[in-house]
Amino acid sequence: MEKKRSGWRTAGLIAGVGCLSIVGIVVGGVVIAVIWARSIVGDLDTDPQPVDRRIALSAPAADTARGPEKASSRTTPMRLTIDLQEGEFTIKPGQPGSEIRVEGEYTPDMYELTEHQDTDPASGVRRVTVRFRSKAPMWARIFAGFGSGGSGNPPRLTVTIPRGSPIDLNLQMTMGKSEVDLGGLTLGEVSVNAAMGEHSIDFHEPVVEGLRELRINASMGKLALENLGNARADTIHASGNMGEVTANLGGAWPAGGTSSLTFDQSMGELTLRVPNSVRLDADVRSSQGGETTSRTTQDATPPDAPNAPTLRVRVNSSMGEARVIRY
Repeated sequence: MEKKRSGWRTAGLIAGVGCLSIVGIVVGGVVIAVIWARSIVGDLDTDPQPVDRRIALSAPAADTARGPEKASSRTTPMRLTIDLQEGEFTIKPGQPGSEIRVEGEYTPDMYELTEHQDTDPASGVRRVTVRFRSKAPMWARIFAGFGSGGSGNPPRLTVTIPRGSPIDLNLQMTMGKSEVDLGGLTLGEVSVNAAMGEHSIDFHEPVVEGLRELRINASMGKLALENLGNARADTIHASGNMGEVTANLGGAWPAGGTSSLTFDQSMGELTLRVPNSVRLDADVRSSQGGETTSRTTQDATPPDAPNAPTLRVRVNSSMGEARVIRY
């Protein structure tokens, strides 16, 4: 019996030493990471500095190869990419002009604001990219903040897009908070990727001419879509993953027209708010635990206006909740 007890004591002692060794390795690794991180960012100036940058948009190139008699009378839209990471961002329409304005404050030693313009050699389309991102890796900034409270000064930028310029827009917003208003702009196609944060996309007023297509992708965060009718899009495709998406379908949809909207949601909550002033044809499919349910919604009492717009809404939801609310 005494030998058995001795064996249990030995096993317990070995297990205890093993646990302490693991804890020591973890603690030592964290200490090393903190020291290394502070060696990377410790000497940097963390005080935010104001910025007011104006990005002139070059004039569209003349299509001399086809000859003036074959030249299109419609201006080809430029491709504008705005890529914003880690901060608080506002994007809004501005006065007609030929420049994009970026203003606000950030720490130049920690972040960088860059711009690039070129022309697609195949199509002749102008391409403009405005990018804001961190210089130091995130893990270094996180570990460097241990015990020091962090800088507490997140970047804050406002990007103003001029009205009247035909644009195909690509928005990338990651790890932060953003408020975007695209109303009143001249847009052809819009693609939005919003991840890891709280984001809002609004069309406060109708866009000029209406969109051909609006594509939205959201992941690991919260996304609010407002006044989608003012986008006046032929098709809208939105997908969400591990987050919450709320879409208000109010606004000035084209009278008498039909628009197709598809929403795919996985592991999250999707809420669609649809005004009573439109005709609704909705098909909502939900998958839970290997079982799929489907429900179809059509107006029992269509709107009185004979030229009321029609919305064909298709919803696919898995491992979450999807609902359509009329108001």
